[in-house]
Amino acid sequence: MNIKILVVEDNAQKYGKIHQALLGGGVDEGSITHVIAASQALSKLQDETYDLMLLDVNIPKRLGDDHVKRGGGLDVLHDISRDETYNRPRYIIGITAFEDVLTEFGGAFEEQLWSLIHYSDTTDRWISQLRLKLDYIKAFKRSEHFSDGKTYGTDLAIVAALDTVEFDAIKNLPCDWQPLRLNHDETRYLTGSIHTERGDFSVVAAAAPRMGMPASTALAAKIVHQFRPRYLGMVGICAGRAEKVKVGDIIVADPTWDWGSGKIQSEDKLPKFLPSPHQLDLDADLLSTIKELSEDKARLAVIKQRARGSKPPFELNVRVGPLVSGAAVVAHKPTFDRLLDQHRGILGIDMEAYGVAIAARGSGKPRPISVIVKGVCDYADEEKDDDFQEYAASVSADFFYQAALKFL
Repeated sequence: MNIKILVVEDNAQKYGKIHQALLGGGVDEGSITHVIAASQALSKLQDETYDLMLLDVNIPKRLGDDHVKRGGGLDVLHDISRDETYNRPRYIIGITAFEDVLTEFGGAFEEQLWSLIHYSDTTDRWISQLRLKLDYIKAFKRSEHFSDGKTYGTDLAIVAALDTVEFDAIKNLPCDWQPLRLNHDETRYLTGSIHTERGDFSVVAAAAPRMGMPASTALAAKIVHQFRPRYLGMVGICAGRAEKVKVGDIIVADPTWDWGSGKIQSEDKLPKFLPSPHQLDLDADLLSTIKELSEDKARLAVIKQRARGSKPPFELNVRVGPLVSGAAVVAHKPTFDRLLDQHRGILGIDMEAYGVAIAARGSGKPRPISVIVKGVCDYADEEKDDDFQEYAASVSADFFYQAALKFL
C-alpha cells in the first residue's frame, strides 16, 4: 500500500539518506515529494493530502533564502494548525541532526503529539524509528480500506482505565513508543513495536478518559474499529478476594462478567436482585500460554524485582480465574462476599474488564482475541487504600508484555 510522503529538508546529503531509508521501508519512489523551504511546503499542503510529513526543524522560510531559520519547521506546523485551507498530514515527524535543537523543540512536538527524532550519520536508530512509523501507517491504511472481514490492521492493542498509574505502566514497557494523533479523534494514542525472535509486531495503546465500564468499553470498541488488532489486552489494577489472592498478585480473567446484569423484582414489597451474568471465557490457546508463563517462578521474580512502587511482602503469583466487573468502586467486604452467589470461585473485582471483553466479542470481523491482566492492589474492604496501586499496575503490564512475547 502506497504512502504519500512530503519531505521538507534543505540539506541535500541528509535528504539522500532519508530518501534511501524511505525506499528501504517499502515506499514507492513516486510517492515521495521533496521541498526545501517552508513556503514550498505550505504550497504543497494547499494542493495535496499527505499521509506523512517529515519536517526538518531548521529550514529557510522561502526558496532562495540563504538564511536557515532555527525552528522554521515549527512555523509550518503553526500555520497548518491555524489555517484550515491547508491539508494537514495525518502523521508528522520532525527530524534534526542537532542535539540542542532536539532539546529546545522536543517539548513543542510532544505537546502536539508529534514525533521528533534525532538524525545521525553514525547510527541507524533514526532509520529504525522511521521504518517503525512507516509499518504502522501501512497497517492503519490497510485497516481503513479493507472491509473483507479477514484483514487485521495491527497485531496488538492495549487499553488502560486510568491515564495515570495504569497508563504509566504501559508507557514503561520496552516498545519504542511514539505518540499518535488521529484526525477527528481526541484520544491520545501510543504506537510501538514488540520485538521477538519471530520478528517485530505492531502495538497501539491508549487510556480511557475516566474510570468505569462505559468509558473503557467505548475506548476498546473505538480501538478495534480504528486499528483492527489481532489481540486486545487490558492491564491495570483490581481488588482481590482476600481468601484467594494476596496484594500484588496478578489475576488473568477467565471468565469475566458484569455483576450488575440481571433483574430487580419485588419480593414481599422489597427489591430483590436476580443476577443474570453473561460470562466470557479466555481463549483456550491463550489460556495455555498464560498458565505456562504463570508457572515460571524465576521470570515472576524478575518481574517483581523491576516493578515500580511499594512492593508487598509476598512472592508474586499469577492466578487465572473469575474476575467480575461492576459499575461502582467496592470498598465494602459484605458487598464483595454477596457476589460469590454469582460464582463461588471469584478471585477479584474491577470496573472495566467485562466491557473490554464484550467490545472485542461484539466487534465486526475480524474480531480480536481479548485478554485481561490485572494486579491486585487491595481487598475491596474498609481498609482499601492506594499504597500498592503503582506496583500492581507495573507487574500486570510487565506480565502481559511477557505473555505477548509468546502469543504474538
